[in-house]
Amino acid sequence: MSGARLARRATNLRPGVFAALEQRLARAAREGQALVPFHIGDTYVAPPAAATAALTELDPAVHRYGPTAGLATLREGLAAYVAARRGLEGTSPREVLVGAGGTHALHCAASVLLDPGDEVLLLAPYWPLAPGVFEAQGAACVEVPVDLYAEPQRSLRLRLEAARTDRTRAVYFVSPNNPDGKVLGAAHLGELLAFAEDNDLWLFADEVYADVTYDVPHTSLGVLAGARARAVLLYSFSKSFALAGQRVGFAVAPEQVVAAALRVGMHTVFNVPLSSQRAALAALAAPDDFLAPTLAAYRATRDAAAAALAREGVECTLPEGGVYFFLELGGFLRGRDLSALLLHGVDHGVLLAPGEAFGRAFGTRARLCFTSAPHEATLDGIAALGRALRSF
Repeated sequence: MSGARLARRATNLRPGVFAALEQRLARAAREGQALVPFHIGDTYVAPPAAATAALTELDPAVHRYGPTAGLATLREGLAAYVAARRGLEGTSPREVLVGAGGTHALHCAASVLLDPGDEVLLLAPYWPLAPGVFEAQGAACVEVPVDLYAEPQRSLRLRLEAARTDRTRAVYFVSPNNPDGKVLGAAHLGELLAFAEDNDLWLFADEVYADVTYDVPHTSLGVLAGARARAVLLYSFSKSFALAGQRVGFAVAPEQVVAAALRVGMHTVFNVPLSSQRAALAALAAPDDFLAPTLAAYRATRDAAAAALAREGVECTLPEGGVYFFLELGGFLRGRDLSALLLHGVDHGVLLAPGEAFGRAFGTRARLCFTSAPHEATLDGIAALGRALRSF
């Protein structure tokens, strides 16, 4: 149509993580080829029974509109949950933003905190969807690569100062990190907070894997003195309670930020489906009954998978939290492109997420989710990955 065009913010958005593999994946689907879905950050574990029961209720009220802010009982439950599990004492329900997934909660918060032309510093590697959320607001993303496994005493502040400009408005980080599982301790969190305070910045703290740590306890940014005034803390029922398909996440932020973000939510999804909210509320009733055995199962798979990867000669660091290994595959490439290796992996029945999706500095890396398939299937998949690497 003459004169019709897409907005710049649409054309500037990044393609999907698996765009380069779409044709091959479509062929696999047509041919009925079974793939071990190492590329997806999901779980084989069933949600809490109470959450599943809530989804099967026949209450006709779930088919009606709900409050745009979310169910009052859910916001109250979430405030109590983060107080008990994250140490965020005194959290008010008015500081809780319920979203259609953590992505939506981040989008709503970013919409009211960022202006076109602002810059967001991303600690890399980072969650692949974060840049698009910020870029949709007209903001620019600046990657700040860090490897705190290799350099645990490395100053985050020095790296951030080198990347800061007069346009810097916020910092985004994930702890435990997706994709490498690094958990930031109080010292590094303190550096981030001091940097933000000195430069009047917002902090987007992605803590969706806070319930999934193994050898290092999680520390929320929100427990640091003064942090809550400039922090947006992000959480998700996808990761804590295996409810990814129900699309319920939430943010904890200053009351005025939540009030403004709710207006964005009203003009995007209006309200999170009531059935999903009820399932989320049911999951909160006895979190330890679900989380304790789930975490034990994840730990067992993590440890067994790490040993299996080592036998295959794959370099990776044992993740402190989360559900991923961030593999170093450069030694297998021999001058070829990682995408060719990933396609070869599909031929062998395994699919990994390409490292460049997590930052430009990670072109020889790939992410493997060790909870996307049951324990034995995960180990079988790693054996298949080994065969793919040896034959590449």
